[in-house]
Amino acid sequence: MTNAVDFDPYSAHLSEPGVWDAYAAARAAGPAAWSGRRGGFWVLTRFDDVRAALRDPQTFSSGSGHRIPTDGSQRAIPIDFDPPLHTAYRRLMTAALSPARVRELKPFLERTVADLVDRFVAAGGGEFVREVALPLPLLVLTELIGFDPATVAQFRAVTEQMWSGLADDDEEVDFAGARARVDELMRTEIAAHRADGRTGFVTDLLDAEIDGRPLDEDEIISILVTFAVAGHETTMNSASTLVHLLVTEPGQQDRLRADPGLAPRFVEEMLRHRSPAQNFARRATCPAGVGGQDIATGDAVLLSFAAANRDPERFADPDRFDPDRDTRGHLGFGWGIHQCMGAALARSELAILLTRLCAHPPVAADGEVRWSGLQGGNHLGPTTLPVRFGPARTEKG
Repeated sequence: MTNAVDFDPYSAHLSEPGVWDAYAAARAAGPAAWSGRRGGFWVLTRFDDVRAALRDPQTFSSGSGHRIPTDGSQRAIPIDFDPPLHTAYRRLMTAALSPARVRELKPFLERTVADLVDRFVAAGGGEFVREVALPLPLLVLTELIGFDPATVAQFRAVTEQMWSGLADDDEEVDFAGARARVDELMRTEIAAHRADGRTGFVTDLLDAEIDGRPLDEDEIISILVTFAVAGHETTMNSASTLVHLLVTEPGQQDRLRADPGLAPRFVEEMLRHRSPAQNFARRATCPAGVGGQDIATGDAVLLSFAAANRDPERFADPDRFDPDRDTRGHLGFGWGIHQCMGAALARSELAILLTRLCAHPPVAADGEVRWSGLQGGNHLGPTTLPVRFGPARTEKG
C-alpha cells in the first residue's frame, strides 16, 4: 500500500520533538494514510479533511470510542456518543461551563493563580509542572464540581496509571484495575453528595433526567470522569507548554512582558502550535472518500488535530510559533458538535496565568525539560519543567 505509514499513537517514541516528524510523515503519505498498528486504522492529518470529518458525525461516528482501537469499551460521556443522546448529555454538562459561570469563576481564578505563582516566584522558581501547572486545574476542578480535594489528588494519581496502561513500554500496568479505582472514587463522591444534600454540579446530575428518566450511577460516573480528565490534563499540559515557549522562543517573552494584553494571542497560537489534545478516533458508518482514498464501512479513522494544526496548506510556516498569525479556526479545541465544552474556561485560566507571570521578573530555563509521550494516545506536555526567575534565557531546550 503506497500510503502506508508506521504510526502508533501509543508509542513511547511519540514525544517532543519527534512526534511532529511522525505527523509530517503521515501527512506526506497521503490525505488518508493507513497504519497497520492496533488493528489497523486510517490517519487523517490535513486540516480540511479533519475538519470535514468533524462536521460529519453521521459518517464519522464517535459511538465506538474516541481512542484506537475503537472497540466501544469504556465509552466516555459525551465524547463517545452520537446524536441524539450526545446532544442530551452535552446539554446537561454545559451549564457548569457556561460563559456566565466562567465569568463568575474569574475572581477565584485570579486569586488561585496569584497564590500559586507568587509563592513559586518567592521561592526563586522550581519545577513548574509540579508546583503550578498541575495544582492550578486541580484547584479549579475542586471549585467547579465540588469534589473533595483528597478525591481530586487521588484521581490524578490513578489517571497517570491509566495512561501508562495504554503505552507500549515493557511495564505491565493494570488499566482495568486503575479504571475501577477511578470509578470507586466517583461513587464515593456521589454518595457524599447524596448523604449531605449539598448543592452543586454533582447534585444537579443526581436530579437530572434524560428522555424522562433519571441518570443512572454509571452515567453520572462517566460524566464526572470526563469532566475530571478534560478539566485538568489539557490545562496542565497547556500551562506548562506556554511557559516552555516563553523560555525557549527568542524575543517572545519580552514582547509579552511589554504588552501583557497579548496573552490571549499567545494562548491561541500555543493551542495551534502544540495542541495539548492531539488525536481522536472515529469509525466510518458508510463508505467514504478522503482525498481520493476510499474508506470502507466499519474502518477506524484517527483524526489528528495536532497534525491538522500544522498543515502548511492552512497555516504558513506551521512549525514556527508566531502569536501574530491568524489562528482563527484552529482545531486546538476540536470542531463541530464535539468541540471542547471547557474551551472558555481553559482560555481564561491560561491568559490569567500568563498575565500574572508577566508581573514578576523574567522566567528562564533552569535544567532539563522532560516530556510525556502521547498519554492515552492523545495528551502531550512537559512532565518536568525546571525554571528560575531572573535574566531571561532564550536557548532551545
